[in-house]
Amino acid sequence: MRKIAACFCAVTILTTTGVPRAWGAPPAKKPSVRPTTSPRKTRPLLGGVMFPKLSLGDKNPAAIILEPNSDKAEAFVMKWRSDLTDTGFCVFQTHAPSDGWKGEDGVRLIQEFDKMVAKGNAGKAWTIVRKVDPNRILIVTPRDGGPAAISMIEKAPKRISGALMMSVSPWVHESDAIKLWRPSRDAWSVPLWASIPVNIKSGAPTLLLWRQIAADRPKGAPLTLDPRIKQGDTEPDKSVAKWISAIAGGKKPLPGPDSQVLRETKRYKGLVRQLQTAMQVASPADAGERHTKSEGPMVLDLTAPDKWRRAAQGERKYDRREMPYVQIYLSPRPGGMLFARANAAKWDADANGLLDNYERRLADGGFLTIRYSRWQAKGYSLQISSILWPTRGKWHRWLVLAAAGPGKKNAPAAPMVLVMDASDIPDVNTMAAAMKRILSGVSVEWKGEPKKESAKR
Repeated sequence: MRKIAACFCAVTILTTTGVPRAWGAPPAKKPSVRPTTSPRKTRPLLGGVMFPKLSLGDKNPAAIILEPNSDKAEAFVMKWRSDLTDTGFCVFQTHAPSDGWKGEDGVRLIQEFDKMVAKGNAGKAWTIVRKVDPNRILIVTPRDGGPAAISMIEKAPKRISGALMMSVSPWVHESDAIKLWRPSRDAWSVPLWASIPVNIKSGAPTLLLWRQIAADRPKGAPLTLDPRIKQGDTEPDKSVAKWISAIAGGKKPLPGPDSQVLRETKRYKGLVRQLQTAMQVASPADAGERHTKSEGPMVLDLTAPDKWRRAAQGERKYDRREMPYVQIYLSPRPGGMLFARANAAKWDADANGLLDNYERRLADGGFLTIRYSRWQAKGYSLQISSILWPTRGKWHRWLVLAAAGPGKKNAPAAPMVLVMDASDIPDVNTMAAAMKRILSGVSVEWKGEPKKESAKR
């Protein structure tokens, strides 16, 4: 997993998010509770087939439901079996291994599926033989089946027409190590729908992993992140019905809604307009103390807004790889909801690129960042965005007013200022006045990287 480079943002309260334990319920204590659960490799993983009530054509799409390894397996399978047969799928049921689904089971499922649909027939023993399209397979899986589902997507991406994943933690095993799944180029062509509860203790860590994956998606990749706002809710958004119907009809489905994005956008829509207006009409805050910081290859100098104090303990140390910024942290009340980080960034390109880089670093850490506007003014690129991140037992959010200047090839240092407010109702006028004061006097100087001492002979 990429290291979270959150240090350059204004999140002083972040804690390291621990790696969640491997998902999957333990084997049932009483074998009689799970009569369909089979020991590994003692019988096929693929079970019976249910045919659609209405044929969609000469060949019907297939759906493979990975059975949960829990006492809720029957209800899960029956619900999705009914929905999918009504939509026109030939539904293939499975038997969950007693020790849980593994990546190798995905390969076995593809192999067994190919045997069952040899020559286009879903098993010759059936009285009514329906032809199944072997290259249109929809995967439906609970969290238990994640490893097998991911394996199927990677092994046969051109045959998988979609994958509906509920609470799946996207880990894969590689060379005796557990790593975050990074879909291959072909795998990104598969429509993915990931429903994840936002429960702060159980679902949030999984959602952050999916957001890290989403940060790498190619343009136009058919990925739907479906955060379930209700506590513990893993049932997909109702729009999944249209997504499934499109797959049944042989079409590429449109991504579904991201409820967190919709909620945050609704929350900040009016405030964004007010902040934009404030940036046009507000006067700079009165001048306060002058601050200078020299660290690494750069010097940062600025004038703080009046009564804003510097808190050095909130500043991260310069690191040319992980933290390529010299920072000064300012706030009218250090540790409060309103604060600013002025940065001298190691940067040699245009200002828009610096803001893009900032957003990408946040996305790589699993932060949900939403950009509402970006514009140019007096040599700076300015933008308004919001950040959402879970830590210390709750979801935290910030409204962010950012400004960045360009860097130069021969002097790769550029200013970037972030004014942030985590209040329920951010003070947009104070944010705008503080930003204007800092920008009016901020300067950066490139001293150059310190030379390495020559090794002693």
